[in-house]
Amino acid sequence: MHTLVLLAALSSQLTFNTRQQENIYTITPIAMLAADCRCTMTLVATKTGPSGKSSSHQSSELFIKAHQTVDLSQLSLNIDPGDNVTVTVILSDGKAFHLEQQWQNPGKS
Repeated sequence: MHTLVLLAALSSQLTFNTRQQENIYTITPIAMLAADCRCTMTLVATKTGPSGKSSSHQSSELFIKAHQTVDLSQLSLNIDPGDNVTVTVILSDGKAFHLEQQWQNPGKS
């Protein structure tokens, strides 16, 4: 059983689609899982820069069908020069399945 869970985790993907319009970044985490999952999705975004520090936390329960691409959330951020942004997304079923991925703004100092 543990081998099947490991194979599902290894063949599952968590990626980010990012669009930029001037200094506004729209970040969309995308999942494609090898097996059906009733998961908790947690998104944590942190931004530090000359104007200070901010953070955002989102969490939702969702059912993801295997082999289907799913947009998990969408986050739009104003990222100025000198800002450092990290977006962390975690998918977990609370048992054996745990998938985590981070996005960082390009050209961060």
